[in-house]
Amino acid sequence: MSRLELALECVWWLTIAGHLFLFWRLRLEGLHRSYRYFSAYLLFRVLRSLVLIGVPWGERLLQGKPNTPFATNAYALVWMLTEPVMWVFWVLVVLELYSLVLQNYKGIASLGRWVLLTGLAIGVAISFLTLQADLSNVGEQVPTIRLFLAMGRGVASSLVIFLLVISCFLAWYPVPLSRNVVVHCIVYAGYFLSLTMALLLRNLVGNSVTQAVSMVGTCTSLVCLVVWICLLNGAGERVKVRLRPHWGEDREEELVGHLEAINSTLLRAARK
Repeated sequence: MSRLELALECVWWLTIAGHLFLFWRLRLEGLHRSYRYFSAYLLFRVLRSLVLIGVPWGERLLQGKPNTPFATNAYALVWMLTEPVMWVFWVLVVLELYSLVLQNYKGIASLGRWVLLTGLAIGVAISFLTLQADLSNVGEQVPTIRLFLAMGRGVASSLVIFLLVISCFLAWYPVPLSRNVVVHCIVYAGYFLSLTMALLLRNLVGNSVTQAVSMVGTCTSLVCLVVWICLLNGAGERVKVRLRPHWGEDREEELVGHLEAINSTLLRAARK
């Protein structure tokens, strides 16, 4: 095992502990009821990571070869089988975040679900139009892995676009939200942005930077976990904050009035 592989495995164990601790923290604070999909995602990440890290160790024990590479065929198979499940969780967590942002505006939220699905479809289409760059590396040793990485980059890119739309909405309308929701939105957007850039780099350069990109991605996950652990708590549900700057009380009341009027109109239309 190389030094980079050893360092990656150590950081990986730290992220497993971080995901498990954050899941326990959400349960302890009672936040798992509001962040159901996020909690399930954390638990899935722990289970998946344990399986992935156990595959090469199991092969080393069975074959009696302690120098067996970390990335084996069995590892790649498990990774490909579980990667689409990861994409589903990414989308579910963003949908959950969207519902939390508009939980006091049910009318907008009901219409927004269709807008969201349309926006995600457009975002995926835009992202996949740029995938030619990801697939252009003819020196890729495993084309199937390259395809999965390109698809993952497309999904992550589309979610970044949608999270930026949510951020623009919060920056324009002075909607009071719990500090937890604001932190969750910002950290999740930063996570997906860094993930998108890391996957793009891996796809463009090829297999030679896989371990380095994995190290950067794992360290990024670790930083996000630390922020979530430090800032997501029961008190954060009660503290209300706004993303947009204070532009004057009259202007803010006008914007909130417009938002509530739109919400009321959509609710009346839904009842008909």
